Amino acid sequence: MIETIIGVSTAIIGAASTLAAIWLKHYLERKKHSECIIDKTIQEDTQIIERLEELKEEVQADRISIFSFHNGGEYYSGKSMQKLSCSYEVVQAGVARTQLELQNIPVSACLTTLQRLMQNKEFHCYDVEKHYPESACKHQLINSGVKSTYQYAIFDLNKKAIGILRADFVLDKEELKDGAYDALRYLAIKLPGYLIKK
Repeated sequence: MIETIIGVSTAIIGAASTLAAIWLKHYLERKKHSECIIDKTIQEDTQIIERLEELKEEVQADRISIFSFHNGGEYYSGKSMQKLSCSYEVVQAGVARTQLELQNIPVSACLTTLQRLMQNKEFHCYDVEKHYPESACKHQLINSGVKSTYQYAIFDLNKKAIGILRADFVLDKEELKDGAYDALRYLAIKLPGYLIKK
Protein backbone atom coordinates (compact mmCIF):
# COMPACT_ATOMS: atom_id res chain seq x y z
CA MET A 1 0.00 0.00 0.00
CA ILE A 2 2.77 2.43 0.92
CA GLU A 3 4.58 1.55 -2.30
CA THR A 4 1.44 2.40 -4.28
CA ILE A 5 1.04 5.75 -2.49
CA ILE A 6 4.72 6.57 -3.05
CA GLY A 7 4.40 5.64 -6.76
CA VAL A 8 1.25 7.70 -7.26
CA SER A 9 2.71 10.65 -5.31
CA THR A 10 5.90 10.52 -7.39
CA ALA A 11 3.88 10.45 -10.63
CA ILE A 12 1.73 13.42 -9.51
CA ILE A 13 4.77 15.45 -8.38
CA GLY A 14 6.56 14.62 -11.66
CA ALA A 15 3.56 15.65 -13.76
CA ALA A 16 3.05 18.85 -11.73
CA SER A 17 6.74 19.73 -12.08
CA THR A 18 6.61 19.17 -15.84
CA LEU A 19 3.47 21.32 -16.19
CA ALA A 20 5.01 24.06 -14.02
CA ALA A 21 8.19 24.02 -16.12
CA ILE A 22 6.17 24.26 -19.36
CA TRP A 23 4.06 27.11 -17.96
CA LEU A 24 7.17 28.99 -16.74
CA LYS A 25 8.86 28.57 -20.13
CA HIS A 26 5.81 29.97 -21.98
CA TYR A 27 5.40 32.79 -19.45
CA LEU A 28 9.04 33.87 -19.84
CA GLU A 29 8.81 33.66 -23.65
CA ARG A 30 5.65 35.81 -23.69
CA LYS A 31 7.25 38.33 -21.34
CA LYS A 32 10.42 38.47 -23.45
CA HIS A 33 8.33 38.80 -26.65
CA SER A 34 6.25 41.68 -25.24
CA GLU A 35 9.39 43.45 -24.04
CA CYS A 36 10.94 43.00 -27.50
CA ILE A 37 7.83 44.47 -29.17
CA ILE A 38 8.04 47.61 -27.01
CA ASP A 39 11.80 47.92 -27.58
CA LYS A 40 11.32 47.51 -31.34
CA THR A 41 8.44 50.02 -31.39
CA ILE A 42 10.50 52.58 -29.48
CA GLN A 43 13.42 52.16 -31.91
CA GLU A 44 11.18 52.43 -34.99
CA ASP A 45 9.27 55.45 -33.62
CA THR A 46 12.55 57.16 -32.67
CA GLN A 47 13.78 56.79 -36.25
CA ILE A 48 10.57 58.32 -37.61
CA ILE A 49 10.70 61.24 -35.17
CA GLU A 50 14.36 61.86 -36.09
CA ARG A 51 13.44 61.99 -39.82
CA LEU A 52 10.59 64.41 -39.06
CA GLU A 53 12.90 66.63 -36.99
CA GLU A 54 15.39 66.74 -39.88
CA LEU A 55 12.60 67.58 -42.33
CA LYS A 56 11.19 70.27 -40.03
CA GLU A 57 14.56 72.02 -39.99
CA GLU A 58 15.08 71.57 -43.73
CA VAL A 59 11.73 73.07 -44.78
CA GLN A 60 11.55 75.48 -41.80
CA ALA A 61 8.02 74.32 -40.92
CA ASP A 62 6.50 75.04 -37.51
CA ARG A 63 4.93 71.59 -37.29
CA ILE A 64 5.42 68.33 -39.20
CA SER A 65 2.86 65.55 -38.68
CA ILE A 66 2.07 62.11 -39.99
CA PHE A 67 -1.57 61.03 -40.08
CA SER A 68 -2.38 57.33 -40.46
CA PHE A 69 -5.60 55.96 -41.96
CA HIS A 70 -7.30 53.22 -39.95
CA ASN A 71 -10.58 51.42 -39.47
CA GLY A 72 -12.32 53.00 -36.50
CA GLY A 73 -14.97 50.35 -35.92
CA GLU A 74 -18.32 49.80 -37.57
CA TYR A 75 -21.59 51.70 -37.90
CA TYR A 76 -24.86 49.92 -37.05
CA SER A 77 -25.43 49.71 -40.80
CA GLY A 78 -22.36 47.46 -41.00
CA LYS A 79 -20.36 50.05 -42.93
CA SER A 80 -16.77 50.45 -41.75
CA MET A 81 -15.82 53.72 -40.02
CA GLN A 82 -12.81 55.05 -41.92
CA LYS A 83 -10.72 57.37 -39.76
CA LEU A 84 -7.36 59.06 -39.56
CA SER A 85 -5.23 59.85 -36.53
CA CYS A 86 -2.11 61.91 -35.97
CA SER A 87 0.47 59.23 -35.26
CA TYR A 88 3.64 61.39 -35.18
CA GLU A 89 4.31 65.08 -34.62
CA VAL A 90 7.29 67.39 -34.19
CA VAL A 91 7.08 71.15 -33.55
CA GLN A 92 9.32 74.20 -33.33
CA ALA A 93 9.85 75.71 -29.88
CA GLY A 94 6.83 77.75 -28.84
CA VAL A 95 4.39 75.95 -31.17
CA ALA A 96 1.56 74.01 -29.53
CA ARG A 97 1.36 70.24 -29.96
CA THR A 98 -1.93 68.94 -31.33
CA GLN A 99 -1.28 65.21 -31.72
CA LEU A 100 -3.40 64.02 -28.80
CA GLU A 101 -6.38 66.07 -30.01
CA LEU A 102 -6.18 64.72 -33.55
CA GLN A 103 -7.23 61.11 -33.01
CA ASN A 104 -10.04 59.13 -34.67
CA ILE A 105 -11.04 61.87 -37.13
CA PRO A 106 -13.72 60.59 -39.54
CA VAL A 107 -12.47 60.63 -43.13
CA SER A 108 -15.80 62.24 -44.05
CA ALA A 109 -14.73 65.37 -42.11
CA CYS A 110 -11.95 65.99 -44.64
CA LEU A 111 -13.43 64.77 -47.93
CA THR A 112 -12.84 67.97 -49.90
CA THR A 113 -9.10 67.94 -49.31
CA LEU A 114 -8.67 64.16 -49.28
CA GLN A 115 -10.19 63.89 -52.77
CA ARG A 116 -7.64 66.37 -54.13
CA LEU A 117 -4.84 64.79 -52.12
CA MET A 118 -5.56 61.30 -53.44
CA GLN A 119 -5.84 62.51 -57.06
CA ASN A 120 -2.76 64.76 -57.08
CA LYS A 121 -0.72 63.04 -54.32
CA GLU A 122 -0.23 66.45 -52.70
CA PHE A 123 -2.26 69.45 -51.56
CA HIS A 124 -0.82 72.94 -50.94
CA CYS A 125 -2.58 75.83 -49.24
CA TYR A 126 -0.69 79.08 -48.67
CA ASP A 127 -3.63 80.80 -46.95
CA VAL A 128 -5.77 78.36 -44.93
CA GLU A 129 -8.38 80.92 -43.93
CA LYS A 130 -9.05 82.14 -47.49
CA HIS A 131 -8.33 79.15 -49.72
CA TYR A 132 -8.71 75.90 -47.76
CA PRO A 133 -11.93 74.10 -48.80
CA GLU A 134 -14.78 74.31 -46.30
CA SER A 135 -14.74 71.28 -44.00
CA ALA A 136 -14.35 70.25 -40.38
CA CYS A 137 -10.63 69.92 -41.14
CA LYS A 138 -10.45 73.60 -42.11
CA HIS A 139 -12.12 74.48 -38.81
CA GLN A 140 -9.55 72.36 -36.92
CA LEU A 141 -6.61 73.94 -38.78
CA ILE A 142 -7.82 77.47 -38.04
CA ASN A 143 -8.43 76.60 -34.36
CA SER A 144 -4.86 75.24 -34.21
CA GLY A 145 -3.56 78.51 -35.64
CA VAL A 146 -2.35 76.99 -38.94
CA LYS A 147 -1.81 79.71 -41.55
CA SER A 148 -0.31 77.58 -44.38
CA THR A 149 -0.33 73.81 -44.87
CA TYR A 150 1.36 71.44 -47.31
CA GLN A 151 0.11 67.85 -47.42
CA TYR A 152 1.48 64.76 -49.16
CA ALA A 153 -0.23 61.38 -49.54
CA ILE A 154 1.65 58.31 -48.30
CA PHE A 155 1.08 55.17 -50.39
CA ASP A 156 2.27 51.61 -49.78
CA LEU A 157 3.86 49.47 -52.51
CA ASN A 158 0.39 48.42 -53.72
CA LYS A 159 -0.58 52.09 -54.28
CA LYS A 160 -2.95 51.97 -51.29
CA ALA A 161 -3.17 55.24 -49.33
CA ILE A 162 -1.97 54.63 -45.77
CA GLY A 163 -1.46 58.16 -44.50
CA ILE A 164 -0.61 61.83 -44.92
CA LEU A 165 2.59 63.77 -44.32
CA ARG A 166 1.73 67.34 -43.35
CA ALA A 167 3.91 70.45 -42.95
CA ASP A 168 2.17 73.35 -41.18
CA PHE A 169 3.17 76.98 -40.71
CA VAL A 170 1.61 78.51 -37.63
CA LEU A 171 3.51 81.71 -36.90
CA ASP A 172 3.13 83.22 -40.40
CA LYS A 173 1.84 82.28 -43.84
CA GLU A 174 4.74 80.70 -45.69
CA GLU A 175 5.40 79.63 -49.25
CA LEU A 176 7.73 76.63 -49.30
CA LYS A 177 11.26 77.49 -50.33
CA ASP A 178 13.11 75.85 -53.26
CA GLY A 179 13.85 72.21 -52.53
CA ALA A 180 11.30 71.99 -49.70
CA TYR A 181 8.63 70.55 -52.01
CA ASP A 182 11.06 67.85 -53.13
CA ALA A 183 12.12 67.09 -49.54
CA LEU A 184 8.49 66.54 -48.52
CA ARG A 185 7.72 64.43 -51.60
CA TYR A 186 10.83 62.32 -51.04
CA LEU A 187 10.01 61.62 -47.39
CA ALA A 188 6.39 60.78 -48.28
CA ILE A 189 7.74 58.17 -50.72
CA LYS A 190 10.17 56.75 -48.13
CA LEU A 191 7.76 56.69 -45.17
CA PRO A 192 6.04 53.37 -45.98
CA GLY A 193 9.37 51.69 -45.25
CA TYR A 194 9.15 53.06 -41.71
CA LEU A 195 5.38 52.77 -41.17
CA ILE A 196 4.47 49.35 -42.56
CA LYS A 197 4.61 46.43 -40.13
CA LYS A 198 7.60 44.22 -40.77
